[in-house]
Amino acid sequence: MASVCTHLTLGMCSCTPSFACSSSTKKRKLCNKANVGSRNKKLKNEDDEVWKIKKVLKESDVGSMSRLILTREMAEKFVLPVLGDDADQIDSGVSVQIWDADTNSMHSLVFKRWVSSRSYVFIGNWIKDFVARRGLRKGDEIGFQWNPFKNGFEFSVLQVNYMG
Repeated sequence: MASVCTHLTLGMCSCTPSFACSSSTKKRKLCNKANVGSRNKKLKNEDDEVWKIKKVLKESDVGSMSRLILTREMAEKFVLPVLGDDADQIDSGVSVQIWDADTNSMHSLVFKRWVSSRSYVFIGNWIKDFVARRGLRKGDEIGFQWNPFKNGFEFSVLQVNYMG
């Protein structure tokens, strides 16, 4: 049985599944045709405050380095507390589940601290499962939030950089 959205919105609501987002051949095709033609259009109508971890992607996040780096402040405030006892293994890496809320798909990444640079990174299949599959580019804004019901993170593309 299909769920019915009761949110009042002028656009697509995140609680309603999208029929166009699952296309792997048109990675950057937008789900909502109203977004076509704008340059830096927000893809989400809901309150952005739900996305505790927000990042505008840099070249190093989408390039050959195969990792997504988080600031120490973001990692210590929003990631380490939810890892519980696994946080003790952070130097060797902790496997985390990440639900792509835009495409309704589950992925697994490794979160770890690089001791040499004291930075925190998501590694593993970051490039394959997120950058390549979603067509992410430098300048796109992404968001993560912890979902205690799924015991993992949720991911979403918050803003697409159409400027290239």
